[in-house]
Amino acid sequence: MKLARTMHNGTPAVIIRGTGDTLATVDGHMFRDLPDLLDAANGETGRIIPGEGLKLNDADLLCPLARPRKIVCIGLNYRAHAAESGMPLPEKPIFFPKWDNSLTGPFDDIPLPNASSSVDWEAELAFVFGRRCRNVAAGDAASVVFGYTAANDVSMRDFQFHTSQWGPGKCWDGATPVGPVVVSADELGGAHPNLAICGLHNGAMVQDSRTDDLIFGIGATVEYLTTIMTMEPGDIVLTGTPSGVGNGQKPPVFLKDGDTYEVSIEGIGSIRNRFVRG
Repeated sequence: MKLARTMHNGTPAVIIRGTGDTLATVDGHMFRDLPDLLDAANGETGRIIPGEGLKLNDADLLCPLARPRKIVCIGLNYRAHAAESGMPLPEKPIFFPKWDNSLTGPFDDIPLPNASSSVDWEAELAFVFGRRCRNVAAGDAASVVFGYTAANDVSMRDFQFHTSQWGPGKCWDGATPVGPVVVSADELGGAHPNLAICGLHNGAMVQDSRTDDLIFGIGATVEYLTTIMTMEPGDIVLTGTPSGVGNGQKPPVFLKDGDTYEVSIEGIGSIRNRFVRG
């Protein structure tokens, strides 16, 4: 199952994407946001039923989630990326939060802030919790992970390294595109996805990896996070980026006015965003 969001009769709506797009319903109700739908369905794909048919293009798609309770990002989580960063492999997941102000659509323009001169890309696989959970063992992660989507953890590197806390470089307005769809985990390997992930800067591939290079996989991440806090339906976790970020180039390469960056993940599709100054 592939879920997305679009505008319908003047309001956002969760939809099912397929050979024919339809509204997504649970118990006859439609939903403006994915967390509410997943809560109503208890994270079960079988309870999400096609409704009214729609005609739309990829350009009509919104970010799949507008207001998740939590946006959690895992840092330094690919072996090759740790190597290019000159840092040792972490012993525990490194995580930091974002807020919903940072979310934007899969094909939206992204503002380049005048305050930063070091705007970088990070292609990432993200997963979405389907139900409320706490203290979930790694082996049981498939029971709480609803699905996967693509994201770009756009990073203002100068602000990121102002201190040892990375948050200031990670949560700028409209700088975290997500989408184009959330694909149910049963279509992508459950809690053990092994997917090709790549990033293209102005059409040239600069990131090229597979998600089996993750240091902390989905199960380990779920166990760690749910040991600390209750995760809610629709909470989203960005799992980290492979090697090939701009800051790792010699010399470093950062995004400029008019540049595009595309994140493509096997089985999910692509998001593509243009970066605009001013």
